[in-house]
Amino acid sequence: MTKKLTKEAKLKIIMNDFKLFAKNFIKIVDNFGNTVPFILNPEQEQFMNEMSKYNIILKGR
Repeated sequence: MTKKLTKEAKLKIIMNDFKLFAKNFIKIVDNFGNTVPFILNPEQEQFMNEMSKYNIILKGR
């Protein structure tokens, strides 16, 4: 038997995980003008996993 989570418990889990937070609460506009959930690409996910106290991010131009 599985225990069903309450809305508050689900929200607490989401608020403690940026990847889940972004997917559920952050929306972006794609190249076609559609509003879609923000899902991290592999490079962003790697950065999130390896992030430390001080991080330098260079922006290519």
